[in-house]
Amino acid sequence: MHILLALLGIIGGGLFWWYRVRTLGSAASDVIDTAGKARGYLRRRKIRLQHEHSPLTAIDDPVLAAATVIFAIISEDTPVTDSHYEAVRDAIIDISDPEKADEAVIYAKWATGQIDDTVTVIEKTSPFLRQRLNDAEKRELIDMVGRAAAAVAVSPTYGQRVKKLKQKLGLEID
Repeated sequence: MHILLALLGIIGGGLFWWYRVRTLGSAASDVIDTAGKARGYLRRRKIRLQHEHSPLTAIDDPVLAAATVIFAIISEDTPVTDSHYEAVRDAIIDISDPEKADEAVIYAKWATGQIDDTVTVIEKTSPFLRQRLNDAEKRELIDMVGRAAAAVAVSPTYGQRVKKLKQKLGLEID
């Protein structure tokens, strides 16, 4: 009988400690989940605050800024079609990889849809581009705008927008 009681005591003790370890594991899992949620919340809040001011102020990549400016200039006062996407993508594909170019075109379409004023797009992105690009890259950006514009129908204000972009980038105006 005493062997049976010892065996039941050992089994009971083992079950007690198994339950305690399982409870501690569940608590640790809850802590990790909560920490992950808090980190995600902080990351989303940071992005939301950046985008709250303007989708243009959140741009931190020259390829993304270039795609946004090109898209805004060639799509001003014209219905946006698939040829606009292709024109911008073809213009920036030489300076980035295809996946990044696709993302840049998607963001450019969204950002220009939010702002809806090409002059504002030029005003907001040109200080960033002026700082990050050298003179050769600035001229290449103007050439990219020209190549994209040649592929689609552009508005009558196209020449004024390119002139404004040149001026804001600090290039010599023709």
